[in-house]
Amino acid sequence: MKIISILVIASALSVSASAQVPDFTPKTPLLGALLHNDSAEAKRLLEAGADPNEGRFIGFPPVLLAAVRQDLELVRLMAAKGADLTATDPSGSTALMWAAFNEYGDAQLVQELLRLGADPSATNKAGETALSWAQRRGDTAAVAVLRNAGASDSTRLKEAVEKSLALLQRSGAQFTRMSGCYSCHHQSLPQIALGTARSRGLQIDEPAALLQTETIVTVLKRVYEEARRNRDRIPDPPISVSYTLLGLGAAKYPADDITAALAEVVAAWQGADGAFHPLPAIRPPIESNAFAGTALSLRALQLYGGQPQERIARAIRWLSSAAPRNTEERAMQLLGLAWGNAAAAEIGKATSALLADQRPDGGWGQLPALETDAYATGQALVALQTAGYGVTSVAYRRGIAFLMRTQYPDGSWLVRTRTFPVQPKRDSGFPHGDHQWISAAGTSWAAMALALSIPPAAGAGSNAAQPVDQTYIDRPSLSAIQPRAIR
Repeated sequence: MKIISILVIASALSVSASAQVPDFTPKTPLLGALLHNDSAEAKRLLEAGADPNEGRFIGFPPVLLAAVRQDLELVRLMAAKGADLTATDPSGSTALMWAAFNEYGDAQLVQELLRLGADPSATNKAGETALSWAQRRGDTAAVAVLRNAGASDSTRLKEAVEKSLALLQRSGAQFTRMSGCYSCHHQSLPQIALGTARSRGLQIDEPAALLQTETIVTVLKRVYEEARRNRDRIPDPPISVSYTLLGLGAAKYPADDITAALAEVVAAWQGADGAFHPLPAIRPPIESNAFAGTALSLRALQLYGGQPQERIARAIRWLSSAAPRNTEERAMQLLGLAWGNAAAAEIGKATSALLADQRPDGGWGQLPALETDAYATGQALVALQTAGYGVTSVAYRRGIAFLMRTQYPDGSWLVRTRTFPVQPKRDSGFPHGDHQWISAAGTSWAAMALALSIPPAAGAGSNAAQPVDQTYIDRPSLSAIQPRAIR
């Protein structure tokens, strides 16, 4: 890397601040040699007694300029001559961070600085570490060396997840206010993401989470008896009702008459072939395929369906024999097989098929001709982790790196819609305009995948349904909510 790029940046900053041409005259001969990329002269000066800690150029001490140039021998010589390896530039960044800042992922200088005692956990003023700098180039050798030295990105991952969940919770409440109902994309999927975050000890707004659950239960109280008599009362049960039950399970909602009735509705949709076929695929990707309907229904019956073993066995047989055609179908197939404890060979086959779709950028696309996005990537990673694929594996880390690179500053990810507009567009407060509903779903999957890469919190339990908890029964706050229907 050439010093000239830093000079251009520094010049722009200096000119904007003073409206004068900056003076780049180096303050010492050693700085001059470094600025002219003259390693031989810099080494001669150091051997002749030049102080490696004397002088700065736009706030950079000599050792940082050598690290920017990835000059291993020069950094090693400076260290031997007493250079301060803890020195920082104006941003608070260290020599190790600049060593990690190289386009080729080379690990030699990183490894040498670590050997010399550089701190891999040091952060700059923006909270960045050498690992976060290295990860911007992918899962490189420099990343591996930093990880082996104890560098961790757990703090950065937690911040990314918590930012996403806060946005999802705000927009979920707004969705309820503007629509009078609840949805898979703004309520159920965020509930599952919140449950995953809870298991990792992350910070979420628990009162807001409880209110969302109460809102859903209020809607269900009005329709569950009728739905028990008429399986068509609620639209697309293999998707909508199953997602509802998964969301309630993640919120630790207790099994009761409502969940029993909904489980009966789901069970009634199982076909003779063992699959749970949803309505025609006019709302992809969420409502689009029997793999999702079958996997979600299988899990819903496990959570709230009493004794569903025979139905689950039939569903597993269908999932094992059916041929998925895109990422949603492959991910849902793997989720269903993993949830249903299918044979290891079947889970391994589905795992390999999903891994084969991972793209060079580390992510997955919903369809072969579509761009890589957070919905497909998050969903694929969640499926892999659920099936027992390690979150420290190269493939999983590459997926996480893609998500971290593409998250928006507000905590969201953009996922482009391709659904038929059967419902009027309403603004939930989630970013991305016409794409906000599927972007909320994609953000939920991405947040789940990131959270799963963080070690579980001590004492965290499962998301299985719990004994009846009176917290959810007839709370006064429900009186102000007037939901109209299930979406």
